[in-house]
Amino acid sequence: MRKNSSLIGVLACCVIIAACSIVTGNRTAEQWLELLQAGVVAEDNFRFSGTVVMGFEDGLALTPFAFNGEIEEHKQIALHAEQSSSLVHNPVNEIEFIAQHYKEAEITHNGLDEAHASNIVVLQVQVDEKAATERWKELLKQELSNVGLEALTSAKEQNKHLALVQQEIDRSQRELEEMLNKLNVEMQVELTIDPSRIVPLQMNENITMKYVKDGMDIHEFRKSNIKFDLSPDEVVR
Repeated sequence: MRKNSSLIGVLACCVIIAACSIVTGNRTAEQWLELLQAGVVAEDNFRFSGTVVMGFEDGLALTPFAFNGEIEEHKQIALHAEQSSSLVHNPVNEIEFIAQHYKEAEITHNGLDEAHASNIVVLQVQVDEKAATERWKELLKQELSNVGLEALTSAKEQNKHLALVQQEIDRSQRELEEMLNKLNVEMQVELTIDPSRIVPLQMNENITMKYVKDGMDIHEFRKSNIKFDLSPDEVVR
């Protein structure tokens, strides 16, 4: 009888421990990602801003540029970037992609953020290389298509250099296809989360693109920092 009571006691303790882990937010990195994806999708309205720097492994870096945007009723209604061909997109889609295609995730900080006197959770996430590569292939193709369409439209409106513009577009497409054939993308992300509201506060992306151009191996990097403005009165629960 004593053994049975002891077993029941152990089971009861397990239930209590499990309940406490839910209440106190003692979650795994994977659970935080799932909750963050649901949390950011549930947000109707918020703003975001950030910076992007791009360059090459040999030390050459392009001029950093800033951007900002606004989400209203789950749709991106505004995006302003200092560089027209910026490949800056809706951060909600970005978080969804990360949550659905991560390879590894770990919690690197769970506790007080002394700078703002509030608790935060920081995740370090490595995205699956195949998924990241395929995504960036589509993004780059779409970006070239958009740029080409704008150039053609402008040439037609001005009735100037239409043949030359089309020739340049065709050359760029061939060059891009050559680069994409051996493209490999590595993507690491740092996500800072407000654990009480389960919304993102900041997202740092570090992307490395490896490809071949004119027979040479090229390593290109893209680093972005996005900050989210979700004030308490804007949060819908």
